[in-house]
Amino acid sequence: MLAAWLAEASGWLSSVGTTGAGVHGALVAYWGVLKVAIVVTAVLITISSIDDLIIDILYWWRQWVRLFDFWGRPPKQARLDAHPEKMIAIMVPAWQESDVIANMVANTNKTFDYARYKIFVGVYANDPDTAREVEKVRQRFPNTYRAEVPHDGPTSKADCLNWLVQNILLHEQRTGDRFDVFMMHDAEDVVHPYGLKTVNWFIEDNGMIQMPVLSMDRQWHKLVACHYMDEFAEFHTKDLPVRSDISRMTPSAGVATAFARSAMLALVREKDGQPFNTDSLTEDYDVAHRLSALGYPSEFIRYHARVPRQRKRWFGKGEVSVMRRELVATKEFFPDRFQTSVRQKTRWMLGISYLGWKQLGWFGDLANRYYLFRDRKALFTSPVGALAYLIVLQVLGYWGIVAIWPQAATLPPLIDQAWVWWLVGLNFLFLVNRILHRAWFTGINHGLKHVPLTPVRIVVSNLIGFGAFFRSLRQYISHLITGRTIAWDKTQHSYPSLTELQRGGRVGDVLRFWNHLSEEDLETALAAQKVSYRPIGLLLLDLGMVEDEHLAEAFAERGEVYASIFDPFQIEDSVLWLLTPEQAARFAAVPLRRQNGTVDVALAEPLVAARRAELEKILGARGVKTVRYLYAPLSDVAFAIRFAWREAPFAKGRALIARAREQGRISASDEAAAWRAIRAPYVRLGDLLVRAGAISHDTLQAALAEGGDRLGEQLVAAGRITPGQRDAALAVQLSEDGVASRLAELAARASEAEPARYAY
Repeated sequence: MLAAWLAEASGWLSSVGTTGAGVHGALVAYWGVLKVAIVVTAVLITISSIDDLIIDILYWWRQWVRLFDFWGRPPKQARLDAHPEKMIAIMVPAWQESDVIANMVANTNKTFDYARYKIFVGVYANDPDTAREVEKVRQRFPNTYRAEVPHDGPTSKADCLNWLVQNILLHEQRTGDRFDVFMMHDAEDVVHPYGLKTVNWFIEDNGMIQMPVLSMDRQWHKLVACHYMDEFAEFHTKDLPVRSDISRMTPSAGVATAFARSAMLALVREKDGQPFNTDSLTEDYDVAHRLSALGYPSEFIRYHARVPRQRKRWFGKGEVSVMRRELVATKEFFPDRFQTSVRQKTRWMLGISYLGWKQLGWFGDLANRYYLFRDRKALFTSPVGALAYLIVLQVLGYWGIVAIWPQAATLPPLIDQAWVWWLVGLNFLFLVNRILHRAWFTGINHGLKHVPLTPVRIVVSNLIGFGAFFRSLRQYISHLITGRTIAWDKTQHSYPSLTELQRGGRVGDVLRFWNHLSEEDLETALAAQKVSYRPIGLLLLDLGMVEDEHLAEAFAERGEVYASIFDPFQIEDSVLWLLTPEQAARFAAVPLRRQNGTVDVALAEPLVAARRAELEKILGARGVKTVRYLYAPLSDVAFAIRFAWREAPFAKGRALIARAREQGRISASDEAAAWRAIRAPYVRLGDLLVRAGAISHDTLQAALAEGGDRLGEQLVAAGRITPGQRDAALAVQLSEDGVASRLAELAARASEAEPARYAY
């Protein structure tokens, strides 16, 4: 039947040359090509859909069997809690991850309900920004280590992981530690509290385990970002568990993957110290197959645990702590831009479909070969799907023309065979089945609110897949022709804010998150605040519980802006005088720099909306179009307000220091650190009076609202403090002469020192 039908289509093609029918003949011939395309597309889509249906049936059969499998049910959570903890090394490869790595490490340390683990971050020699962030976070979390990649990047994730493994083994030699588990995470991963306890239990029977990876919940209208929610929800709830059961082999997702020590050392021996394949763009997919070939089993683990969470009270204000049953899974932000998503999926397709076929071939039993086919079938389903979309658009366009111009309906029917109609109808049912399954898995993992747009996101997913296929095909053909290695196309990462992590947005929460403040100190400060009100940030400074640099970082984290120390004497006069000294004191704000119509303003504390509007009105009258706020240590802001507007302060001391630097006696960084050390002890007079108990915070605010540039005299005149209290506070506060003498002392010491042996 198909042969006769193709012969008929061939006759239509030849009619163009024999009849000379012109445009109409060309249309008839093209219509014949379209008929062939419909049949081919329908057949191939049916084959792929049957393949997907097999997995659906196996999943539901698996769910049915598990209802009666009393012996195979997961262990009780109490058993996992009581299980002795293994030592776990967490590997985090990082290339240009300075924006996210500190938050990721801090959140990981604050999240895991586990004691015996260390985090190793792989950093390249030519990535100083990431190295700086890792060093900063190391000071706050002593279980974090920087693993050096001794050459420039970027190379590949596999190369970075190989150096991470080598650094961990060297760490064992130096310290005597012995890691039982090696675990992979990325710099954008949001881990689950029970993640390591789950690994600790299930790794014992496996060479490798993979835990679920899901997308963070995204806003419904971000269709590109949300399509990852659909795909990962279905893949990590249905496909991977079924694959783990059927083939006894689970491909790694590259994150939330744990290797038993014996399996990792076997990989190290197999590849002469390089357990991950640097020739693969998807080293995670590759390593799971190699482990299987070495005889190490792998398993996909879905475990649900009850963990404490905060939720809003049903009645009244505030939050309550509840125990929620959750899937133990790692979450992350996936790309939300179309082109970025295409680039990411291009790398996946190149690594799994093209290079996986080339490097791994076809091996294993029938089940494994079947899954290798499923991994690679995108090589024909993607172009076929794109063709199907084009056919639908053309048919809809033709119907639209006929509706407007009935005389155009002179072309033969596109489908005139009953069996083709049966295929089309069957494929429609397959499509409905696919939509229902996708919606089901999205709903159980992300909630019902994301279900209605599932069909729309399937279209988005297919369009991204089409783009990835054609881009990967072009890159692979170029690789075959030129012999050039396919480059590692890294995806830019992002990390959720504290609010998105549900860790609260209060200053105390942020300081606790970064290990700058203990829970006990925070409770003490909150109790003191109830006795006599003082903003929590200032109160923590009063009690000596935090440093003002850390407080500035906390304010910046809450406002999702930047924090920065600054030297007030490096500010240009034209920028500084955008505010008068009195205005700067009233707002506790210092203009730092100006670029076009935008001015950066350093704040010591957040300003309420009305005060910000007032400040912006003042700056706007002086030609400022946009004000960009950042937070700085209170000592820097207070020191600037006291001294920056005065004529040539500390001229002698600054000249001595500058001369020492020019002579190579001290470095530029030493000079900056010296100035910061001089500014750091400076405290505003009003804060000193509050700390001494001379006035309350409310009294201070009332005095500041009255204005004036001599607060001490103002308070004495109003009878709010005595002259003795004022003089005592002034004696504690750094004077200009005291600062100058300290500078002179530093310069004198520098003049006697040996010249520095480094550039500056």
